[in-house]
Amino acid sequence: MIRRGLPEAYVPHSSCYMRRALSSSIVFTPAHVDVALPPVEASAWSGTFVLDGSIHIDPQAALCAAGPVSNTGLTGHLGEGKGESAFAVSIDYLTLVFPDDGAKDQGQATRTILSFLFGTSRLMATELRSKSWQFYRLSSFIHDEEGNTVGRIGRGGNGDTWCVSLSGAGCRLVSDWARVVGQAAALRAHISRIDVAFDDYAGAVFDIRGVDAMARSGAFAGNGQPPRTRFIDDHGSNTGCTVYVGGKGRKELCIYEKGKQLGDPESPWVRVELRLWSRNCVIPMEAITFPERFLRGAYKVLDERLPIVASPEAARPEYTRREVDATVQGAKRFLKQQCGPLLHLLWAALGPGAEDWFKENVFRNTVPARFKGKGGDRESLLTLLREEMGYAFVAPF
Repeated sequence: MIRRGLPEAYVPHSSCYMRRALSSSIVFTPAHVDVALPPVEASAWSGTFVLDGSIHIDPQAALCAAGPVSNTGLTGHLGEGKGESAFAVSIDYLTLVFPDDGAKDQGQATRTILSFLFGTSRLMATELRSKSWQFYRLSSFIHDEEGNTVGRIGRGGNGDTWCVSLSGAGCRLVSDWARVVGQAAALRAHISRIDVAFDDYAGAVFDIRGVDAMARSGAFAGNGQPPRTRFIDDHGSNTGCTVYVGGKGRKELCIYEKGKQLGDPESPWVRVELRLWSRNCVIPMEAITFPERFLRGAYKVLDERLPIVASPEAARPEYTRREVDATVQGAKRFLKQQCGPLLHLLWAALGPGAEDWFKENVFRNTVPARFKGKGGDRESLLTLLREEMGYAFVAPF
C-alpha cells in the first residue's frame, strides 16, 4: 500500500485564503481509493490563514466567506508591480489506459479518440501502423498543428486495451481538464502515469543547491523507508543542475533548473516535477483536476513551502512566454558564439546584396529543433519571438 497525504486544501477569497489539515489522506491500493475532500462551509474552517498580507493563527478564519474548493488558487506575484505570474502549476505528462470495449461502446476509432477525450482539433493522430510500442502491436503518433510529435496511441495488446499518452507539449494544448475526466470515465479509463509540474520562474521558493542540501538531510523522507536521492551537477557550465528523489515506476520527484536547461545560463527558473505511475496502485482521476493537491501531498516539505498557484489552464500562457524567452536567450548565445564571426564576415563582404544572398543560400523555411513544440502555431511563435527580442517588424522571408 502506498500512502500519499493530502494534507491541506485551500479556499480562495478576494482578501484571504485559509488552510486546514484534512482528517485523512489519499490511500492508493489496487482495489480502493479514498479521496478525502474538505467541507466548504465557512464554519468548518479554522487555523492558519493569510489576511491582507499578514499571517494569522486564529479561529476567526471562519469569518472568510464560504466558497467551493478548487485548484484555481491564487496566482503568485513577484517583482515591482509588473503583474507577471511568479508561479504556475500544470500537468506535464498524461497516460490514459482503457479497455477496447470502452472505446467501442463510445463508437471511437483512432482518428476520433483525441477529439473525444480532449475536445480539441489541435491534436491529430497519424494512421495506425503495425509498429510495436509499450507492448502494443499497433501504434500511431499524435501531432500538433505544426506536425510536431506530442504523444502516442497504442492498440492491440496489454489485455485488449488502448493507451493514449500526451507529452508536456501535448498537455499544453488541452484547455478543459474537467472535460477530460468526464470523457475518460465514459471510456472506463484509468491513469497509468501523470506528471505534475510547479514552475518557480524567479527561483524564489527553491534554490537547486538548497534542494540538494535538503535531500541530503532527509527532508523528503516520510513514514517509511527514506527515498533514494541523487544530484546531477553541471560543474559550473550553467546548463542546469537536477535533484532526483525516489525512482521511476512508482513515485519520482525531479527538481531542476528549467531555464538553464532551455539554454538561458542566467535564468533563475526552477521546476518541480512530480511523476506518478500506477504500478500496484490506483491514481485517482482527481489528480487531473486538482494537480496541486497531489503535488503538495507527495512530500511534507512541498506542502510546507509551495505557494498557492494558478490552475493548469491559467498557467499556460505564462509558461509558453517564459519557455520561448529562455529558448531565445539560448539561441542568441549560440548564434553569437558559434556563428557570429562567420555571419559578420560574410555580411561585410557581400555588402548591400547580403540579404538576398542569405535568403538564397542560408535561410531555410523550417522551425529549428530547439523551438519545435514551443509557442503554439508558427504565427504565435513568431509573435512571441518579436516580443521577446523587442522587434515589431515582419520578416520579409
